[in-house]
Amino acid sequence: MKYFIELFTPTQAWLDLNKEERAAYITNINEGSKHLMDQGVVIISMSENDQDTLHRAEFNFFVIWTIPTDELANAVQDLMANSDWFTYFDQLNLKGDSTDIFEKLINI
Repeated sequence: MKYFIELFTPTQAWLDLNKEERAAYITNINEGSKHLMDQGVVIISMSENDQDTLHRAEFNFFVIWTIPTDELANAVQDLMANSDWFTYFDQLNLKGDSTDIFEKLINI
């Protein structure tokens, strides 16, 4: 099982779209992701990044996913890359398996 976390902030290209264009784009993304959800990809949470977060990452929004396989994780990333997502959002991603992070930190 992979965990995938997106951190993102709208770019000027997104802000330049009107509300109808934004809604149409989001609808298209949602439609394009349905086949991934049918294969077990799950969005755990979508949220705005609280302003009072200690050592806050400078991104306005985040999404937390669980993704059953590496292949599906690649498909999620391909959906983003092929849909102009990175034109509309400045984004950083995190992806990995659940692990004993303390053991990893000790043994660096």
